[in-house]
Amino acid sequence: MLQTLYIENIAVIEKSAIDFSSGLNVLTGETGAGKSIIIDAINAIMGQRTSRDIIRTGASSAFVSAQCFCSAPSARRAKAPAKSTADPRPPQCSEKSRLA
Repeated sequence: MLQTLYIENIAVIEKSAIDFSSGLNVLTGETGAGKSIIIDAINAIMGQRTSRDIIRTGASSAFVSAQCFCSAPSARRAKAPAKSTADPRPPQCSEKSRLA
């Protein structure tokens, strides 16, 4: 699950960190508010090809990073020994993408 998205120098966004909560997250706003920019940043993190055209005017590069929590399947948790010393929190992963 996506927890935090950090965007730097993409389109009209100079720097922004967006925190997502569990459950439904909705992006709303007027035309030109930046909803599509957020989706483009997520797509870049997911490996989609991006164009240099999305780099903010006057900037030489852009940067996007994402932090997510990857929950383990419930079957795996059920098989864990009762006295396990393993960390009960779901594993954390992060992705970064530099556009230049």
